Amino acid sequence: MSGLFAGNVAKTEAKALVTQGAYAKVQARSEVLKYKQQGVAVMDNILATQATINARAGAGGIDPLSGSARALALYAQKKGATEIYNSRDGEIIAFGAGEARAMQYGLQAKATLKRAQAETVGTLFEIGFKAATLG
Repeated sequence: MSGLFAGNVAKTEAKALVTQGAYAKVQARSEVLKYKQQGVAVMDNILATQATINARAGAGGIDPLSGSARALALYAQKKGATEIYNSRDGEIIAFGAGEARAMQYGLQAKATLKRAQAETVGTLFEIGFKAATLG
């Protein structure tokens, strides 16, 4: 009868693994959101930097859309773009890692159920064999 009991235990283990897989996806989405927030913060910083450059250039009587003021604005955009691309890469990696963990938990759940099925079938054969030898 231990094989029959093992089947119930395995179902419980499989459900727990599926739950862990779902949780891994939620964690990954949380990480993705963090990276998205980081990207938004970078964009805000770029806009603030450009506004500061334009204001200072304008206050000094310099055209903010040409010369060194424009060069500073382009430099800020370039640095910001690099940070945004890095944050997007982080999003992709976090999402992929979460999906991979969820898939791994799903495969473990299937393997656990198959093992339990094999144990149950083995126990049933064992019971049948004992019944046949007794009777």
